Amino acid sequence: MGYVDKTIDAHYGDDHLYSVWMKDNDLYEGQVLFTTEAPMGNVAQVPDNNKYILSQRTIAFVPDRSVISDNFLAVVLSASKCQKSLINRASGGTAKGVSQKTLSEISLDIPQSLSEQDKVSELIKKLSKIITLHQ
Repeated sequence: MGYVDKTIDAHYGDDHLYSVWMKDNDLYEGQVLFTTEAPMGNVAQVPDNNKYILSQRTIAFVPDRSVISDNFLAVVLSASKCQKSLINRASGGTAKGVSQKTLSEISLDIPQSLSEQDKVSELIKKLSKIITLHQ
């Protein structure tokens, strides 16, 4: 799964740019971010409640949190099954990408229980950290 890399040079915007680009859509901690192309399919979660300006080809999901948790959404979007489905539906020449419409047509396997989603996503995140440490 991706992450917001704070070690690279950041591009800062002022309050005016933020209000024009983000309008009334402040991001929240844990919100799922997704790149639609160049590269397609990177998934990350907003690390804190600072104000961030999304770049082009990056979307922030606003899920119905009574149906799916942000953490589980991030895990399922990063899963190979979902990534393969996205690759199969991608369009474009040099830079393959997916539209929001295509994303809305992707079928996800979601446990009905939010507590089960939390357990699954927590386990996957722990395993990912262990794998990263041993690479």
